[in-house]
Amino acid sequence: MVEGVVALDSDECILHLNAAAARLLSGTPDQFQGRSIQEVMRNRELHQMIQAAMAKGDVTGGDVALYQNSEIIISARCSPLLDAGGGERGDGVVLVMNDVTQLRRLETIRSDFAANVSHEIKTPLTAIQGFVETLCDGAVADPDEAQKFLQIIARHVKRLAAIVDDLMQLARLEQDEQRRRLHLKSDLLCAMLSAAEQLCRPKADEKNITIQINCDQSLSAPIDADLMEQAAVNLIDNAIKYSAEGSSISVQAMAVDERIQIRFQDQGIGIAEKHLPRLFERFYRVDKARSRRVGGTGLGLSIVKHIVQAHEGTVTVESTLGKGSTFTIHLPRATP
Repeated sequence: MVEGVVALDSDECILHLNAAAARLLSGTPDQFQGRSIQEVMRNRELHQMIQAAMAKGDVTGGDVALYQNSEIIISARCSPLLDAGGGERGDGVVLVMNDVTQLRRLETIRSDFAANVSHEIKTPLTAIQGFVETLCDGAVADPDEAQKFLQIIARHVKRLAAIVDDLMQLARLEQDEQRRRLHLKSDLLCAMLSAAEQLCRPKADEKNITIQINCDQSLSAPIDADLMEQAAVNLIDNAIKYSAEGSSISVQAMAVDERIQIRFQDQGIGIAEKHLPRLFERFYRVDKARSRRVGGTGLGLSIVKHIVQAHEGTVTVESTLGKGSTFTIHLPRATP
């Protein structure tokens, strides 16, 4: 990381700045030479840092938000200018800046992820603890009550296991993406989609939902068949959860120019437009109460996204409230 360095005189005008600092300010050094730093970087916190360094000779620092074409977060450090002998000159300060926008965003994601994991795990654990205490307080003596509570405990244990399994799969996918360890080979999509449909069939039958697969038997793409089947299962399972009894789900694979498209279309409740940009985030739920009621870990769509990205592809969603949703996987086409 190249640090941006700006030297200021006692009037807070720019004496000198390097190319890295000019880039942070979306310009060239000549554009900023001689101008007031407050004119160039309108930020109250930064102004206070500079004034403290000027008045007291302190080294000050912190994060400040700058708005150029978009918001960027700068880690700024301000200290008095020194003379050749290392003593303070008393007539200016030097400002050192680093763009930490991506780092801060990653820290926020990590913090949110930890909070979400804690919440998702704590909810079933609290329920398990409550029912165990009830059993210990005497309910175990009543066979019917004990059986009911044990079934509830088993359901929550199953949910915890599913969360752990999904988290481990996400971690493996991220490792494979970073290390490019995925081994892709040209495989038939129809066979993969049929296998996914068979895995989802029992849940679909419970709601009398039909799953229609439309795919050319010879259509192929470079995939890891097991992983892509998992992505298809997640999307079909998601469609089943949010579709009404007696409705239908359409799965269609086709070649479009140099890409393969696999569409999963349902007639479910649909998703409001404001939720679409965040739909593939870990633990993001449109309706938290409904999502927990129908089951799932909140990680299914995030797993789909990572599987598709590992295949050098993308996944998109279109949805209308009350009419249903269409998730589309876009993959590179297999070479003939």
